[in-house]
Amino acid sequence: MIARRNMYSKDIELRHLRYFVAVAEELHFSRAAEKLQIAQPPLSQQIRQLEHMLGVRLFERNYHTVTLTAAGEVFLAEARHVLDEMEQALARMQDAKQGLVGRLNIGYFQSAEVTDAIIPAILQLYRQRFPTVEIQLRATNLQEQWQAIQAQEIQLGFAACSSDLPKDLDMLVIERIPLVVVCAPEHPLASQPAIALRSLINEAFIFCHRQASHFFYDRIVQLCGFSPHITQEVADLRMLLGLVAANMGISIVPASAVSMRDQGVIYRPLANLHEADIIETLLVWRRADSSPLVQNFLTATREVLEQRNKSVASIRE
Repeated sequence: MIARRNMYSKDIELRHLRYFVAVAEELHFSRAAEKLQIAQPPLSQQIRQLEHMLGVRLFERNYHTVTLTAAGEVFLAEARHVLDEMEQALARMQDAKQGLVGRLNIGYFQSAEVTDAIIPAILQLYRQRFPTVEIQLRATNLQEQWQAIQAQEIQLGFAACSSDLPKDLDMLVIERIPLVVVCAPEHPLASQPAIALRSLINEAFIFCHRQASHFFYDRIVQLCGFSPHITQEVADLRMLLGLVAANMGISIVPASAVSMRDQGVIYRPLANLHEADIIETLLVWRRADSSPLVQNFLTATREVLEQRNKSVASIRE
């Protein structure tokens, strides 16, 4: 077997390839030099240098003509390929620099009733602006989400709690949702225009499992000021509302739950509503993260919020 000589040289640069391709396409050194906007002598010198580094003649030259050798024909195809690949790589790099391509990993709080109303609108606008960015959603609880952001496993997270937010994380409040009492239409509470928490001390409560939404669970217990009599624990809000409709108990839920079910249940506001009776939906990210992907998502989020605020203001007027 004939050993194949390795003609690669680390000294070969992209300019050598560009000069070679220009001469190969023009088959004339003066015209190639004019095309490259350089003088002919340096061009001829660079081609001789390239041939020396490769250890092969790329052109046959005489006083009247310039032709490619067999090796030159092969090298032309490869040189064009390398230059095309580099051009594409530079274009992809510029797209990445502007946040036009890449992957955005977003966590969301598993208590989906808190964020269902806002996530789709934000994602829709972002996808319209940046269709080539891959978006991966990941369900997490709060602690997992914050740890994942800090570890840069995800870049952003939709959450429902601002207390104890690590100092290296930043946040944007995207929604403030009041808590309401939900009960069956035949339940005595349904006749009340607003309900005081202290009046619920003897009621049978239905909650989502604490492990699925420990923050929300603990928040309700804290608000009540007593240990609720929990008769049922379910996996998700839809099941919770179904059991409430069956008059198996009552619950306290974010007002956004009405978008999931408004038949067979009655929602009543809390009497003397305080700031503590409101759930905030947040968008969280690393304070030091200046990547275009994250910044573009934040811009889209703020635009959605601004549009929503304008819509709410027009309705009130």
